[in-house]
Amino acid sequence: MRTASARWRSASDVKIEDRHLLIDAGTKGSSRKVIAYYKQIQQIPEYILITHYHPDHTGGLKAITDEFRSKVYVPDNEMDVVLGKSKIIPTKHLLSKFVSKLMKSNPITSAIKVTDLNINGISFMKTPGHTPGSTSYYLDSDQVLFVGDAVTNRSGKAIINKAFTLDLKMAEKSKELIFNKKAALILPGHGKPLVGR
Repeated sequence: MRTASARWRSASDVKIEDRHLLIDAGTKGSSRKVIAYYKQIQQIPEYILITHYHPDHTGGLKAITDEFRSKVYVPDNEMDVVLGKSKIIPTKHLLSKFVSKLMKSNPITSAIKVTDLNINGISFMKTPGHTPGSTSYYLDSDQVLFVGDAVTNRSGKAIINKAFTLDLKMAEKSKELIFNKKAALILPGHGKPLVGR
């Protein structure tokens, strides 16, 4: 397994057997680095698994899929945002409203519902709260859980980013689910890895 969240800002390359998967697609600006990386290793991300619809996780999606024709899995109830049919719901926090207006993701033309995910070695777990469809992905072989922004690492502690989380009660329940999962490592979209159980 290879992860590159820090380099690409919310995008991680995962290798299962001989196939490469990309967890999230980073920002628009990071898409060039992601594309260059795959060209350098002479591979393609066969699948892209989106944790949630925020533009720092989907901004690079169009450029990457245009380049590699990857199959994209998206949380079911966030599909319309990724396809450009509806808009992100910002939180009441001023920063969230500002970012939702400032940062945009170009829509893609097709995607697959995450509930139809059927890739050996990786499974999904619904972890809503941060966004309505926030989803985590579990890599069986390494017991690694990719959680997007369901939790963030702040000084070694798992926290919920309240400014950008729509439903705090639901996010707390999802945090509990995350830490009840048998995972050696929990990888947030931002910040350093967290030790699981």
